[in-house]
Amino acid sequence: MKRSNARSSEAIEFAKSQRRASNEFASTVWQWIRNRQIDGAKFRREFPIPPYTVDFCCVERMLVIEVDGDGHFTDEGRRDDEVRDQFLQRLGYRILRIPGYDVIREGGNALQRIREFVQSATSPS
Repeated sequence: MKRSNARSSEAIEFAKSQRRASNEFASTVWQWIRNRQIDGAKFRREFPIPPYTVDFCCVERMLVIEVDGDGHFTDEGRRDDEVRDQFLQRLGYRILRIPGYDVIREGGNALQRIREFVQSATSPS
């Protein structure tokens, strides 16, 4: 697979380190969406979209799933997420944000939200 010049080796190394250090929330979501388990969508974990690295990305359908931890619920975290989401949306990505604790406390609901999000996207031709 040919790598885009826009994805620097530093971004790729950062993504690899993030995968190794993933938390319980992200690991759980990865088990749900890996291997095309939801509507045949291929997700990549800790995927660089410079200058950011997203938790999960389905490039073919332009989908991003973010599992938000505590830092995302501060005023600064919300502002940073808004800037990031606007950037990704300008590139054509749709974003689903799920609070990390919902993955554990309300896993069935979180999984259903992910299914609906993926299935609402246009399948690749």
